[in-house]
Amino acid sequence: MINIADLKDPNDKEGRTYRQINNAKHYKFPVGTLVEWENGVRLFVAKRTRDCDGTPLYNLSPYEDIGMSNSLHVRGVCEDYIKQIKEL
Repeated sequence: MINIADLKDPNDKEGRTYRQINNAKHYKFPVGTLVEWENGVRLFVAKRTRDCDGTPLYNLSPYEDIGMSNSLHVRGVCEDYIKQIKEL
């Protein structure tokens, strides 16, 4: 069975697969950044991960100390749904 992420993107001039394109993307937010989720909740970036197709994802935590229990993390948030909060 072929995974769609392993198909070549017909719009990519380099002929890369969707997975290769996603894995080449850089993260927008560093760990520890205060962000606002689309529903107005403010959380900290606790960990940066990737989806099975290489899409950059974030685990968010209510604690600035990223050493806190990760059982409270919101996992797998796409950067399209969060924005960085500017420090005052």
